[in-house]
Amino acid sequence: MPYAVYDRDAFVTRTGLGPDMQVLNIGPDYITASQVAKSVETAVAVAVPDTGQAQGIRSTSTNNVAPVVTKYSHQPFKGNSFDIIFSYHAVNYIHPGEVPGLLREVNRILKENGRFASMIWSQKPTNKAQSSHLMLLGILEKLGMLYLHKFDEISRWLEGAGFEEITMELVSRNITVPDNWVRTHLKWLECGTDKYSGKKVTISPDIIKAVEDYKIHVKEHGEELLPSIQFTARRSTVLSGIDIL
Repeated sequence: MPYAVYDRDAFVTRTGLGPDMQVLNIGPDYITASQVAKSVETAVAVAVPDTGQAQGIRSTSTNNVAPVVTKYSHQPFKGNSFDIIFSYHAVNYIHPGEVPGLLREVNRILKENGRFASMIWSQKPTNKAQSSHLMLLGILEKLGMLYLHKFDEISRWLEGAGFEEITMELVSRNITVPDNWVRTHLKWLECGTDKYSGKKVTISPDIIKAVEDYKIHVKEHGEELLPSIQFTARRSTVLSGIDIL
């Protein structure tokens, strides 16, 4: 989503970032990593699951963005390595069975009082254009391309991973999906091709109907990104709990 650059900027700003911090970005979102790299004097590590994504990041990023190919649940870093770990919607592309392992690894490699910041999609649209986006995400979930985790699942997984301070913040913004990207979304759906792995996905009749419904809806109402929920979890020694902002 290159049209949402300022949303990534706001995400990083809300979390707080110092120039001497050690930072890891989870997932193939090179834009967030590049934005973070502008604010720190150290190299920004980026954890991705395959070499193709790593090559893509190298070709589009500055020299101080360093992709690392690894399984999300087995990070190749020593404990207490990072001050902040970011994940801009990457968790939405990780299978529910793998998320707890990822979060345990995140907790392990964070420094004491280090923070993990993650965005997931809210599933509550506030207008019809946002309903178009929810329809799109629902189709992609049926195709196995992403996972619409519930906020209470993320909270439970964070607590289970050992985080002792967790906040949740609803982030509302009015980001219209440009027409050329709407056309790109439709192309993905019509081809049934996973843009991340290139594998073919079987299209069932109910998905075909959902795609047709999405086409009609987005033509009439347009598309706007859903609100998000930002989780910020701290590895600290304070009493555990969840604060809803």
